[in-house]
Amino acid sequence: MKDLGVRGLAALAVVYVVWGSTYVAIDMALAAVPPMVLMAARFALAGGLLFAWTRLRADGTLTPPTLRQWAAASLTGTLLLVGGTGLVALAMTWLATGTTALVAATVPVWMALFGRALFGDRLSTRATLGLSLGLLGIAVLVDPAGGQVTGLLIALAGAVAWAAGSMRSRIVSAPSRPLIAASMEMLGSVPGFLLLAGLRGEFSMVDVAGITPGVVLAFVYLVTAGSIVAFTAYRWLLLHAAPTIVGTHAYVNPMVAVLLGWAVLGEQLTGRMLVAGAIVVLSTGLVVTGRPNVPVPAQLTSGADVFVGVRRLRRVRAVGRRMSRVPAAALRAGAVPAARGYRAVRSVRRPIAVRHPGRRGVARRPEDLT
Repeated sequence: MKDLGVRGLAALAVVYVVWGSTYVAIDMALAAVPPMVLMAARFALAGGLLFAWTRLRADGTLTPPTLRQWAAASLTGTLLLVGGTGLVALAMTWLATGTTALVAATVPVWMALFGRALFGDRLSTRATLGLSLGLLGIAVLVDPAGGQVTGLLIALAGAVAWAAGSMRSRIVSAPSRPLIAASMEMLGSVPGFLLLAGLRGEFSMVDVAGITPGVVLAFVYLVTAGSIVAFTAYRWLLLHAAPTIVGTHAYVNPMVAVLLGWAVLGEQLTGRMLVAGAIVVLSTGLVVTGRPNVPVPAQLTSGADVFVGVRRLRRVRAVGRRMSRVPAAALRAGAVPAARGYRAVRSVRRPIAVRHPGRRGVARRPEDLT
């Protein structure tokens, strides 16, 4: 923490407070606008502003995204935002903000499981213990007599969808600029939100008379602070701080959400919720610190994710130092992006050897493959 400096600590504070408070802002906006309509409007505006701002900053030097990249971003955005953020917002029509935030905090747990199943990532003892505690925390949080099972299942499905979308964004083609890629995911998710809103009949559920200044302020906060400011601060942190430091947001955000739900919305803190929350936060911390070289996905309610626009091979093989070669099954399934002349991982402690047709002994580092 001391090495971050004033700017780094300020960026970390923004990520902690803003992303932790997005649950309260969503709850306030849901008072007049149903979830799918709310998220469609939020990401259409946030994505459009972010896309335009990034293009203007590029001053004509930015290569326009291809149709293939737009299609990939739309699919990833639908999985991340419609399946992740949208389901969590829907779950909040049943659940308190603190409870929802605790369920969403399990995203690193599902990421670790997906990484183990899809890429053969080895898990340390600490990470394995964190996985077990995470499942236990969810079990403790469920109160069959509390009438919240439906909401909990929807929120849990949202956390799994966000983790799956983050995993997918590690291996698909994306623009080199992360903010452009993030804005494309936001814009690409809008049709999915509108489709679900129509199927659920949400357009007639909008309470125009109930759109108070507080609702408008909450919406503006989600668009600006939640989807643009905090994500920009998070991208800066990824370039200037260790993943374990940046990943602390995964267990700080739910604590901030629980405290703000209690202080601002007057939500009750039950014994079950406190015990389950402590277990979930502990499990998340163990998973994050047990996988120190793996970046933690952005907050589920942020509107973007950590992997967009980065060098994909390095992210896919984030635990490569502990592995001897890329699993053959992953190569056959296309989990590792194709690179011209790519053959195999020769060593995990030396540069990856790449044999190009007609050229002998040409070696490249992983970053040269993307």
